[in-house]
Amino acid sequence: MANTMRKILTLINQLPKFMQALLELVYPRICAACGEHLAQQEAVVCLVCTIRLPYTNFHKFDQNPLHKKFWGRINPQYIDSLLYLEKESKTQALLYLLKYHGRQDIGIYLAEQIVKRYLSHPLRQSINAIVCIPLHPLKLKKRGYNQCHSFSYHLSEAWSIPFYPQAIERIENSQSQTGNNRIDRWGNVANIFRVAKPKLLSNKHLLLIDDVVTTGATLEACSLQLLQVENTQLSILSMACKV
Repeated sequence: MANTMRKILTLINQLPKFMQALLELVYPRICAACGEHLAQQEAVVCLVCTIRLPYTNFHKFDQNPLHKKFWGRINPQYIDSLLYLEKESKTQALLYLLKYHGRQDIGIYLAEQIVKRYLSHPLRQSINAIVCIPLHPLKLKKRGYNQCHSFSYHLSEAWSIPFYPQAIERIENSQSQTGNNRIDRWGNVANIFRVAKPKLLSNKHLLLIDDVVTTGATLEACSLQLLQVENTQLSILSMACKV
């Protein structure tokens, strides 16, 4: 999936300049974060936005605000998020396009930012497999894709680590979490996940991926199921977070 999207972008960039100009008349190349036209050498997000996105830089510290969300509940080896999420922000614009408009090239772009930041991070050296928060089959059928997959696939390819998209199942189609407090969110997701393929995950350090961390209830519910698999360790990574 991620590889296919990258090939399409490469083919477009290899077109003669006059053909690219004609193509842009029909499909203008604009920055997914700010809406301005992209320069010839830019893709997905312009250079200015790439520099100015609200990066958390949590990977530089042993402890960060996300650890506090899980104190006394689960104890991940590492937990990180690439961007801060605020209303009407560039982060929100990116995630909206990724989640609701099929812009899986944005997932690849965000994964590339993680790869650049984790060149020598101990997490990069210690994880054995990647999993992500699954969608319920009905929601997956309606939307057509899981917004975490392009991000996860790209990390899997870049780090030569297997990604198991079918290893966890969402067995209940929970209601939207938007507007719910911590207690309501936990009640909504407490028993909605099941590990479908425990043998794939046993004896591994797993990296669990989600798009956004808010209260952490969904990640906690999924993590508790994963930690029941024999001899597993767990780390958590998201594209964005609210702290």
